[in-house]
Amino acid sequence: MLVAYGPDGHPIVAEETPLDQLQRWSHERALLCPNCRGVVHVRGGPEKRTQLHFAHQKGECAWSTEAESVRHARGKSVLAHWLSVQFPQAAITLEERLPEPNRVADVFIRHKHGACWAVEFQCAPLDIHEWQHRHSAYRHAHILDIWIIGNNRREKQEAFIEAVIATAREALFLDPLAVPPAAWLRWPVSYETLQLWPQGTAWRPSLEGWVGRLGYCASLHDQLYNMRLGEQGLLIHPARATLEKRTQLLQAMAVAPSVDEVSLLSYLGQNASEEAVRGVILPLLRAYLRDPDLLRRYNFGRGSPHQPLREEDALRVQRAMDWLLSLAKKGYSATCLQGLLKELPFVGPYAAFARYYEMLLDLLDSTSS
Repeated sequence: MLVAYGPDGHPIVAEETPLDQLQRWSHERALLCPNCRGVVHVRGGPEKRTQLHFAHQKGECAWSTEAESVRHARGKSVLAHWLSVQFPQAAITLEERLPEPNRVADVFIRHKHGACWAVEFQCAPLDIHEWQHRHSAYRHAHILDIWIIGNNRREKQEAFIEAVIATAREALFLDPLAVPPAAWLRWPVSYETLQLWPQGTAWRPSLEGWVGRLGYCASLHDQLYNMRLGEQGLLIHPARATLEKRTQLLQAMAVAPSVDEVSLLSYLGQNASEEAVRGVILPLLRAYLRDPDLLRRYNFGRGSPHQPLREEDALRVQRAMDWLLSLAKKGYSATCLQGLLKELPFVGPYAAFARYYEMLLDLLDSTSS
């Protein structure tokens, strides 16, 4: 356990109290278990290379957590610190004994406005019926229970993990032993949403698809301290917020009747520089919009079965290729132009513009080789 009662009857946290003070109180048998009021002693510390904690000298009380793993003990401390940074006005306690629902919460938060949260760090297997019992008991006591799962269970398909995702619409896996602590945020998404995600490299390297018995999930890996809890107890990460915003925009673009310049600029956002967008993408887009059917008619210089290649079409495409070649003098290499192509949305009417750009690059590549 990480918390004990000191000589004055007030709770003390092992890692927040000088070691020599703890050792003196331990020798004087002045440290008490907050649950059974039995004598506990200080254990661990830097010399023993284990986390500083308290333990009963013999036997166990009914509330004892002494068999917990190093991961679980460290995780509680990490989470308490993470939460205290986010909610400096709240009262945050470790191993809070709650008479209702008759449990010890790993980390307990009392907000100034009265809301109470219990954060449970689950590293061991948990029966689904036991999870449902604990979840219902917390809700009956008007306590929001937030379940964070040890990274040792991240690749397992367990009923209680699926229940957490189904209830909260997300789950957080934590490795508290990593430096700095690492976390994986997982939330459910539809197959259609996954299909909409582009393959651009500027904004997706930390995301991976994950499939469980409930369906598809997105999984985002980052440091714990780059994530936070919102006022409703929901997890927030900038990449997730950006992804969800862009997905909504993609859904609208997929059913749009025509290409809209403003929507395209909004979609590209920070993934392409303003200079590249205004110097490459927009001029090409405006040329394309003057004759969207050019791509079909030109057909890589072959024309269409019922319409031979027109001289004016060939001239327009050649001018576009010459213009792209001139961009090399401004620092836009072939690799750079290919990178911009990857950032374009291949949905709805925007896909035709992307294919037009792709055709020009392919023609340039074939002529240069």
